[in-house]
Amino acid sequence: MKKIVGKSKGNSFEREVGRILSLWWTEDTRDDIFYRSHSSGERFTVRKKLGKDTAFQGGDITCSDPIGKPLIENWNIECKTGYARRTKNNLINWDVLNLIDSQQNEPILIKMWNQCKKDAELTNREAILIFRRNRKKPCIMFSVKYMNYLFGIFGMHKTYAVIIVTPTESCVIFNIKDFFEWIPNIRLAMKQAK
Repeated sequence: MKKIVGKSKGNSFEREVGRILSLWWTEDTRDDIFYRSHSSGERFTVRKKLGKDTAFQGGDITCSDPIGKPLIENWNIECKTGYARRTKNNLINWDVLNLIDSQQNEPILIKMWNQCKKDAELTNREAILIFRRNRKKPCIMFSVKYMNYLFGIFGMHKTYAVIIVTPTESCVIFNIKDFFEWIPNIRLAMKQAK
């Protein structure tokens, strides 16, 4: 499979996610708390292979202000956008239905989730995948286990979500705006988790 867009689109999305998370974290007062990590986490990966740690550089998003440290200590955030698959006749954007009817050995969403999960395990943090299909709204994906933990703190969400079941675990996908409305202050969950 070939990535249709260039690296700059991914970098741009990472910066956008940093801004969105900053506004959510600060209740719309600041947009500069989170930013893309050095080389989108590549530096962390290279150093990890050498047995070295790199603070707050795992994943695509890190904090640029210490007030964002609690989120980065708890979440390993991967950002993905612009992936598509070309067929003979047209361009098909990836979506959750590819899990059921795709001819790919590993549908793109699962491939992205597996990378996110692997990186989260290396950093001992919660795997959080934030993605956007072409010309669509950003979504957030995480494990059903984590969703159930959040249910215990914030109650049931009152919006649409998609639960997908993979051979290894179940995950949930929310529109990120709906997730932020359900969880206006994630710090409550993080205080209990640590």
